[in-house]
Amino acid sequence: MCDVNGPFKLCTCSEKIDKKKPYWVLKTKKVEGEETMVLGEFSQPNSIFTPIVRRNILRRLNSVKSIFDFEYNPKEKDLLKLCGEYDEYYCEYINGKWMWLDNFDYSGKNDCKFQNKTKGYIEGSKSKLMELLDEYEKLTKITLYKDDEYFHFPPKKNFEEKLFFSKRTNKELIQFIEEEIDRIK
Repeated sequence: MCDVNGPFKLCTCSEKIDKKKPYWVLKTKKVEGEETMVLGEFSQPNSIFTPIVRRNILRRLNSVKSIFDFEYNPKEKDLLKLCGEYDEYYCEYINGKWMWLDNFDYSGKNDCKFQNKTKGYIEGSKSKLMELLDEYEKLTKITLYKDDEYFHFPPKKNFEEKLFFSKRTNKELIQFIEEEIDRIK
């Protein structure tokens, strides 16, 4: 199964979406409706991985010309929702590029009416980071990405504590997890 952290392509489908697989929804041509203010409790993004995934998603959306499998030129205020294996991510096309939206911002914009809604699956290979997280989980029976309902996990080991409270790049994170896996084996 692919993830949105690595290279991916947004492919359309005519069938009903299986939401157990990574998928996307694009809403274009806003026609009416005011954005609403959304109040309430929302899940918080994973503090370790969301900054890395965010950077990778925006880099890919803003640099790859054929990210979709159909002819598409983004327009101001288009909304894109990406649903990966572990999380949902939201973007809006503003001033000529895709920008990140927090989940409560997306909810307020999502209430507006749009002329077009296109959906499909996210296709691509699993990123090295997610492969390592899977391997770590199999070795230790501890998940690092999936969290409880409030999207945080209490560190159970010294490694997890170092991981949780550090700011690392994608490359540094991969190396750090690889070293821990090698140590465990």
